[in-house]
Amino acid sequence: MSPVAAPTITRIMTMAILVVATSAVGVMLLGAGIGDIGPDLGIGAAELGMLTAVFFAAAAVTSAQAGRVVERIGWQRAIRINSTIIGTLLLAIAGFVSNPWAMALALAAMGATYSLANPAANQALADHVHPKRRATFFGLKHGGIPTSTLLAGGAVPLIILNFGWRTAYVVAALLAYGLLLVVPRGEVRATAEHEDEDPRRTVQPLPTASLYKVALGAMLATIGVVALSTFLVASLVADGFSDGSAGWLQFGGSLISIAARAGYGLISDRTGAKGFGLVATLFGIGAIVYAAWIPSTGAVLGALVILAYATGWGWPGLLTYSVVNANPTTAAASSGISQSGVFAGAALGPLIIGQIIERASFDASWAFITGCLLAAAAVMTSVSRNTVHRHPVG
Repeated sequence: MSPVAAPTITRIMTMAILVVATSAVGVMLLGAGIGDIGPDLGIGAAELGMLTAVFFAAAAVTSAQAGRVVERIGWQRAIRINSTIIGTLLLAIAGFVSNPWAMALALAAMGATYSLANPAANQALADHVHPKRRATFFGLKHGGIPTSTLLAGGAVPLIILNFGWRTAYVVAALLAYGLLLVVPRGEVRATAEHEDEDPRRTVQPLPTASLYKVALGAMLATIGVVALSTFLVASLVADGFSDGSAGWLQFGGSLISIAARAGYGLISDRTGAKGFGLVATLFGIGAIVYAAWIPSTGAVLGALVILAYATGWGWPGLLTYSVVNANPTTAAASSGISQSGVFAGAALGPLIIGQIIERASFDASWAFITGCLLAAAAVMTSVSRNTVHRHPVG
């Protein structure tokens, strides 16, 4: 395969966001559209938690291996494979799923495929973004998941309530197939590997044991915050919000999360921060927000929802940047390990929180999330303190 001109940063960034968003939108649509999908397929809160867990458990189990696969076949081929399979599965859900078991099977296949998306996008950014700008671009890239919740939240008033939930899955499939047009053809060589490093941020490569410690902190944080995409609409409706207003609040929160992820990355690039310390700080602030959420109602509750998106769910870009900053030459494999913690938390969170809601209350689930975020802050603080600075080569 002959080399081709390197794609523009805009093209790389668009591709990185869309591959993550379209890969996860299937499970996000299930949570946002539960008011219509639930009665149709016989899915309640506990079943919703289990189905969401199936998706992320499949991704968690395959994530580390998927990172190694991406390094072997290249990020371009990985994204093309991912988008083709995801689009086909979304169409299958729209056309054939009629019960929770069929939905579980489709989501398991979708989750296993989704594990290719993040390592591929991470490697593309590591190859083509200057080291001194990577935190900003990883923040933008990690707008992929809130983009999927944004699309899912917007789909409630715009598509699901007017045309039905199956139509929303067809539209999502078309977006996944459309991504194939963005992925460059031919051999694209890395352009950022010889760029000057930022001497303030160069650290020793993280060993595998440290990467799994990062994964643990990410798992603890994700156990809680995944509730924003899975149970938020149901919780707000229980607190007196309409289905439409709850969907729009999720939509707005997703926008804020996207902006926050990019903003934190920009701050990190400007200040030369290595990342893990700021991640721990965001975990701690998120814990305070969820604790304040419990007694709140009305406009105050709406404001806290937005703040939760900005803090407790604003850290993934910084986390991935921190891993890639330490391990730039093995970005796909290293981020595959750290991402496995995110997926594990996303699998366990809905399962555990769904049961807490069923057996106790939404308020009890927010208290549980507070504890998870505090524990995650402690783990990530330990990682930050043990990160060793080194002098850049050259």
